[in-house]
Amino acid sequence: MRTLAVIVVLGLMGAAPLAHADAWRARPALELGASAACEQADVSDLFFDLSDMGHELSLRPSRGEALLAPIGPDGSVAATFTVPVGRRNLAVDLTGNVKNREMEVFNKQYACRFKLVPVR
Repeated sequence: MRTLAVIVVLGLMGAAPLAHADAWRARPALELGASAACEQADVSDLFFDLSDMGHELSLRPSRGEALLAPIGPDGSVAATFTVPVGRRNLAVDLTGNVKNREMEVFNKQYACRFKLVPVR
C-alpha cells in the first residue's frame, strides 16, 4: 500500500509544471526626441510576446524569429536580435529588467530607441 501511495504522489508531482511562465505582450513606443529616420520606422503592427521562464526570457516578435535570453539574478536581460521593419531587417539590442517589465530596444545604425510598453 505504501508503494502505491509513493507512486501516486510521484505521479502527481511529475504532472505539475516545473516552472510557471509569467507572460505579457508589449509594443514598441518611440522615445521622444528621436530623429526623423526613426519616426519613419513603421512599427504600428509590431509587438512582442514575452515570457519569464525563470532563468530565461522567451521573446517572440510578431515578425521575425523567436529567441531566448538569459535572465540575471536581479532580473536584468540583454540580447541582440534582428527584427523586420518595413522592407529592412534591423539589428536591435534588447535591454531591461524582467521583474519590473521595463525594457527597451535600441538600433545602433539609426540611433533609434523604443521603450517596450506592456499591453496586457
